[in-house]
Amino acid sequence: MYDRSAQFYDALYSFKNYEKEAAKLHQLIQTHKRSTGNDLLEVASGTGSHITFLKKNYSVEGLDLSPQMLKLAKKKHPEIVFHRGDMVSFKLKKRFDAIKCLFSAVGHVKTKRNWISLFETCPNISSQAES
Repeated sequence: MYDRSAQFYDALYSFKNYEKEAAKLHQLIQTHKRSTGNDLLEVASGTGSHITFLKKNYSVEGLDLSPQMLKLAKKKHPEIVFHRGDMVSFKLKKRFDAIKCLFSAVGHVKTKRNWISLFETCPNISSQAES
């Protein structure tokens, strides 16, 4: 769905305050994360607009299903690692201290089976609480 509209995505959502959202997210992560690291995975990263601000505080990587969105994100952030994958079934070798998925992306997880898969996938790639 987003491949056809990727070139217009940033213009369509130019009203969003990505900096403010990233600052709020940073505050929430710092309050609730249980590990000492700063590796962050942005699921459904789109064109990487949140990454612009998140990369100031985190070693961030992105994940998106759309090749066109990833192409635009990589153009904006050539230094960031982006992965192509579906949020309900992706597998990465790296573990992360925090995983975020904002905006309306989870609205595309339409079935109960996919919701279960999503919540099984994310904990399997996040770091465990340190003792």
